[in-house]
Amino acid sequence: MTTQQPTEKALDTLFIEEADAPSSLSDNDSHNEELNYLKDDDIALSKKTHLINNALNEIGFTPYHLYLMFLAGFGYSADSQIAIIQGATQKYAIYYQYNYSFPIGTLMSYVGLFFGAIIIGFSADLIGRKTAFNYSLLLTSLFSFLAGGSSSIGMYLVWLIMTNLALGGNLALDVTLLLEYLPTNYQYLNTFLACFWAVGQTVAELLAWAFIPNYSCSGKLDCDFKDNRGWRYVYYSNASIVLIVSMMRLFFFKFEETPKFLISNKRDAEAVEILQNLALKYNRKCSLTLEQLNACGEIQINDNYLANPTAKESWIQIKHHVKLLFSNKTVIRSNSLIIISWFGIGITYGIYNNFLYAFLAAHGADTGTTTFQIYRDAVIGNAVSFTGPIIAAAMLFIPGVGRRFVMCFGGVTSMIILMCYTTIRTEAENIALSSISYIFINVYYGTLYAYTPEALPTATRATGSSLALSANRFAGMLVPVIYYYSSNSSSAAPIYVCGAVIGVVGLLALALPFEPSDARTL
Repeated sequence: MTTQQPTEKALDTLFIEEADAPSSLSDNDSHNEELNYLKDDDIALSKKTHLINNALNEIGFTPYHLYLMFLAGFGYSADSQIAIIQGATQKYAIYYQYNYSFPIGTLMSYVGLFFGAIIIGFSADLIGRKTAFNYSLLLTSLFSFLAGGSSSIGMYLVWLIMTNLALGGNLALDVTLLLEYLPTNYQYLNTFLACFWAVGQTVAELLAWAFIPNYSCSGKLDCDFKDNRGWRYVYYSNASIVLIVSMMRLFFFKFEETPKFLISNKRDAEAVEILQNLALKYNRKCSLTLEQLNACGEIQINDNYLANPTAKESWIQIKHHVKLLFSNKTVIRSNSLIIISWFGIGITYGIYNNFLYAFLAAHGADTGTTTFQIYRDAVIGNAVSFTGPIIAAAMLFIPGVGRRFVMCFGGVTSMIILMCYTTIRTEAENIALSSISYIFINVYYGTLYAYTPEALPTATRATGSSLALSANRFAGMLVPVIYYYSSNSSSAAPIYVCGAVIGVVGLLALALPFEPSDARTL
């Protein structure tokens, strides 16, 4: 039986009625409309996204969403694991093993992360979330094994770059993928997802604590290969964990492409099929039909979409996606502030991790001098940091409190705490204040990770997230240079700069034009 195509007037009436119709949301839910990001630029895509959102809300939260949340969370965990082991092992892998004084490992890690964010993130808007999501961690684990087995500084740095290149766009994909499947009432889980950060960091520090003190040289002199295997064991053990996670993604969980990516690339039939199959599998209702999507018209944003583009055609599509991110004054303001925020937190987090102990030592603080104490304290600080995203997610349930306020709260509170570091003199004070600072930095950082893809339209979500991550990685590239040329200084300036920057980006959150808490994402 054929379905009669509605007229444009009838379609507009249908669209308005859909917005007012009850769904699986609670009666007091006011999230009926999508963020007005590119709605006026592509009415057809906005209408299709509206119908997809209604379908997701109608289906509700299923075991599939739970599995997806944990898979994306494992991606967060793996990212933080691999990112932190370079810093945790640098003293023994770079300084002692290869007799380097410049923190070249940190610099090369950020070089890899920078280009990885661009390459993997941009490609995800071309080839889809699924392929990049499935293979990024597999390549990361394989390159990590090779980095741990390196026999020269040159090979170590090459594999370090490749490890972080594969890892670079993973975080943007994790949160993007989960966001595009979540019903509206569960979007707060994107903020909660950052809890997995702490899991990965804690596991990495625990393994470093287990291997470094017992299997490492005590100095540069006479640092033989057989006496300095601890850093290699840290790489092998963490790479093994990431490999297991990547195998779960590939073989034990069948992940489907996100419907929002599909409709933004003129693949409406696949989007409907995926949602209908999801509803059927979990005995849920899904009334979305292909006829409804077709009635919305042809999308304009990706009118140059090609299923199998050449290199030249891919470059044209990438430029088109970037152009969309700066297509009017409102989105220019939004994306500029997001990129500045990511750059700022990159400076803050890098300076915090590199300058803190040097500053404390220069001012006579006794924060623990043994390797055992250093790694023990790192485990404690990272273990408690998981409460930061929980606090952030809980705050979103307070009436009138949205993502922007939570970021402001996290940034300003972190600034106050970091300024207090100038008063630390004992190990107990250091453990207490470092734990608290990790918590509130993660209130800001975790919310920013969730906010970024929420404030972007699906057609350019991975590209926009990648630009933001690239700014963060570029800031990280500057940190080891700053640290190297300032590490002998007893000035408190780096600590004050660290606190001031996160305070400023926290206040900038209030100037962001979009509030995802008040609307559904495109």
